[in-house]
Amino acid sequence: METKLRCFLKKRKVSKPHSNYKKIWMVILLIVISSFIQVFAATTGKIAGVVVQKSNGEPMPGVNIYLEGSPYGAATDVDGYYYILNVPPGTYTVVAQMVGFKKTKVTRVKVNVDLTTDTHFKLEEEILKGETIVVVAERPLIQKDLTSSAANISADEIAELPVSSFNEIIELQAGVVDGHFRGGRQGEVSYLIDGIPVNDPYDNSLSIEIENSSIQNLEVISGTFNAEYGQAMSGVINIVTKEGGNDYDFSANYYQSSHFTNHDKIFPELNGFGSNSANDFQFSLSGPLPVFKKLKFFITGRMNESDGHYFGPELYLPSDELFFMPSGDSSFVAQAPSERKSLHGKLTYYILPSLKVNYSYMMEDRFNRYYSHDYRLNPSGTKNHYNKAYNHSFILSHTFSNRTYYDLKFANSYNEYEGYVYKNPNDIRYLDSDNGRPSSGYTFRQGGNETDRYKRHTTSFLAKMDIYSQVNKIHKIGMGFQYKKHEVNNFWTSLDMENSAENDEIIYPAEFSAGREEYSKEPYEFSAYIQDKVEYNSFIINVGLRYDYFNANTSMPADLKNPELLNEFTTGTVKASAKSQISPRLGVAFPISSKGVIHVSYGHFFQNPDASNLYEGITDQDGVSRYYLPYDANLSTVKGNPDLKSERTTQYEMGLQQELTNLLAIDFNVFYRDIRNLTGTEIIETYDTKKYARYINQDYGNIRGMTISLEKRFAGHWGGRLDYTYQIAEGNASDPLSVFYDNQSYPPRESEKSLIPLDWDQRSTLTFSLISI
Repeated sequence: METKLRCFLKKRKVSKPHSNYKKIWMVILLIVISSFIQVFAATTGKIAGVVVQKSNGEPMPGVNIYLEGSPYGAATDVDGYYYILNVPPGTYTVVAQMVGFKKTKVTRVKVNVDLTTDTHFKLEEEILKGETIVVVAERPLIQKDLTSSAANISADEIAELPVSSFNEIIELQAGVVDGHFRGGRQGEVSYLIDGIPVNDPYDNSLSIEIENSSIQNLEVISGTFNAEYGQAMSGVINIVTKEGGNDYDFSANYYQSSHFTNHDKIFPELNGFGSNSANDFQFSLSGPLPVFKKLKFFITGRMNESDGHYFGPELYLPSDELFFMPSGDSSFVAQAPSERKSLHGKLTYYILPSLKVNYSYMMEDRFNRYYSHDYRLNPSGTKNHYNKAYNHSFILSHTFSNRTYYDLKFANSYNEYEGYVYKNPNDIRYLDSDNGRPSSGYTFRQGGNETDRYKRHTTSFLAKMDIYSQVNKIHKIGMGFQYKKHEVNNFWTSLDMENSAENDEIIYPAEFSAGREEYSKEPYEFSAYIQDKVEYNSFIINVGLRYDYFNANTSMPADLKNPELLNEFTTGTVKASAKSQISPRLGVAFPISSKGVIHVSYGHFFQNPDASNLYEGITDQDGVSRYYLPYDANLSTVKGNPDLKSERTTQYEMGLQQELTNLLAIDFNVFYRDIRNLTGTEIIETYDTKKYARYINQDYGNIRGMTISLEKRFAGHWGGRLDYTYQIAEGNASDPLSVFYDNQSYPPRESEKSLIPLDWDQRSTLTFSLISI
């Protein structure tokens, strides 16, 4: 456990498969029937309010309310109440207009994802025709319809922060510690871009990074979250990207930086600009297309490269063998260089004022090499790593009445990782892995190269529909369903250089052996939800139910003591069963005063296992799935388990938002998380006394803590925010491979049977940001 201070300053239940299919069709039927009634949004917000006469306070029906410069609008009802749905996040000018009354504008009205922005009007009778009253909206310090811990960061706020990546913004939020949300393991966060999940199914990591310049609104949910969100246990990152406007906008910037240190014997070459520089160039351009001005575009690109801060002399080359016969030129080279290119383009077109389509393309291309202390004097012997990713998405949003609209979303994503020393595996420069290995383990390699290589790629297809309707002043109900299909391909091998040397050609491990892993799987999943947001005066209820179904779509050895199916008495293979679950969510917020709101929330959260834990080490030969094991009896391999259940968390939260003054507010939350079915490992011994590890659901943990946020509104030339997190993160294991590692020693180490602090158990975290002019 530890305490950390961060400060930023800136100016200005498994069932039979066929029964699961019945459940799916029942859910779909329910959605189709109900979709004509009502629903909820994840990428837009809502503006609502009441219009009254200033002279007598009487409600005014029939007043036109619209957002200046946009197709969004509404009219007040007999009670003077109005609401505008499906409003993209951003800052707007809201106009109220009626014959005989002064036109009134409220500027700087900020709309956030999932939330309601209250904007009220008091209209004055018009004496002189054409009179307009302009009122500047003041952002509320407390959000009265917030039923769980969440932070909304706008594009303007992002621009004010001294950060180069949105992940740095996430780290500033209360409850987030080094990528762990409220004490959870990494990989327990769902990332959405414009409402579309962009997690890589292989390890549930973010498949493609988006630039800060593309972000219109960033929502960080670290508490309980609504039923619309799934495949996450610890948090949700919901990103809404920018769209092109009616005016052209261009920006570009370039940064160069270098490392400096006085420990030049440990970190040589860090002595000035140019020799160890990092270069970063980015631009963005938006506006209407020159010929077809109804079609708006937004494009942003970035290119950065860095030599890193590890430099060393290239004393040896991979072809060297003896320490006293180096053939390198001893020049200092970057040992952990990196390059990255990204591009994001978005087209927006209003076919009708009520019908909008968006097409978005994102691309990312990375290269890097990791520093290896063994190869410090022979840096050319380490692998190069490459990553390519792209994402296409198409979104249609149709408002077919003033209270109901729907979104259709289709997306296709591809992610590829590849690593090798030489691209061609038959390259004659590949050498025996023992080449240049020192006789002592206390010195550097004097030649040789890494001989393993890998390539994996994942492809995902998504179809998603959400329907949204404001049934009446009180109920806003949301429904939706989502289907995803994945292709997961993985290849790894370590070249058999010893036999290669004897045969004067590259020899590969047997196609079906423990020295080579290769599989191709096609899992698929389905989910549906229903969500009701009840707004009764200032009393808010978010209640929802979510259904998730997952099929690993593969088989596995039926007898785990004979995983290689080595004899005729084997029982063969068995199909991995499909998994489904239902998770309820509930959140309530109610006022305790005109300036204070209390919320309580509760929910069950599930997450499908990573594909790497499902399929690792499974080889399909002639349609039969096997686990191939090493020839010796040592425990040295971990196998996947396609029958893993979903990991699950039950979370409780209570919080208070309170205005202390007109400029100062406090947000206090306490939470508890009970985590079950986490992935761990078990040790299995075969009939012929070989041992291997296999992933199973056995780890557990619990997290409890509190967060305190103090915000000072920007006024008097400065504003700021102070976030403090205290939490206790405990479990039986920090790493899913803990049991495997414990059994590497002889005798094996006893694995934990009780709760212990997890590796990221950081008890206190303080974050401070300040903006001043």
